[in-house]
Amino acid sequence: MNCLDSSFLIDYLNGRSAAQTFLDDHPTEAFYTPSLVLFELYDGLVEHTDRMLDEFDDSLDWVTPMPFTAASSREAIKIKQELKANGTPVNLKDVFIAGTVREVGGTIVTRDGHFEHIEGLPVENY
Repeated sequence: MNCLDSSFLIDYLNGRSAAQTFLDDHPTEAFYTPSLVLFELYDGLVEHTDRMLDEFDDSLDWVTPMPFTAASSREAIKIKQELKANGTPVNLKDVFIAGTVREVGGTIVTRDGHFEHIEGLPVENY
């Protein structure tokens, strides 16, 4: 299960070739993104009109949002505790994203190296 991080979706929306190449290399696969990733992207668009937000939504209609559930919350807490025990700081939003992905057994697709510090979370860099 390919779960797209905000770095991937930003690169896709900006027309960066690495993101498009990844999609081209996985033509039959479904793509998902944690709802918190969508929050991060919306946060960057907060000053835009509703029409622009609708266009943004339409441009990502091929991505299925993943809800942040009670189970993903529990997984995120485990990750936070693991990272704290290892002395590895990670942004709390990234802990929520990682919890959502790890809870369903997914792979995070990203260009951000900090996810590689999370045990049991497969990472695919593009």
